[in-house]
Amino acid sequence: MNKVRIILDQWPDRRAIALDLGKPYPTVSGWYNRASIPAWHWGDLIAAAERRGLAGVTLADIAAAHNSEREGRAA
Repeated sequence: MNKVRIILDQWPDRRAIALDLGKPYPTVSGWYNRASIPAWHWGDLIAAAERRGLAGVTLADIAAAHNSEREGRAA
């Protein structure tokens, strides 16, 4: 289970995330493909989730998702 993708999948699609954040689509698509969101985008992602009324997109949720991905690769 890819927890970073679960967070991103709360949006209708990757294009919606890109539009909400004002980022190019390839940037957001790269996050999905790598299952990693650069930390400097976390605040904007959290704010965009709040505007959409999405749950489970907090600093703690994003950090935990990245930690689980890192642990999964180490195993």
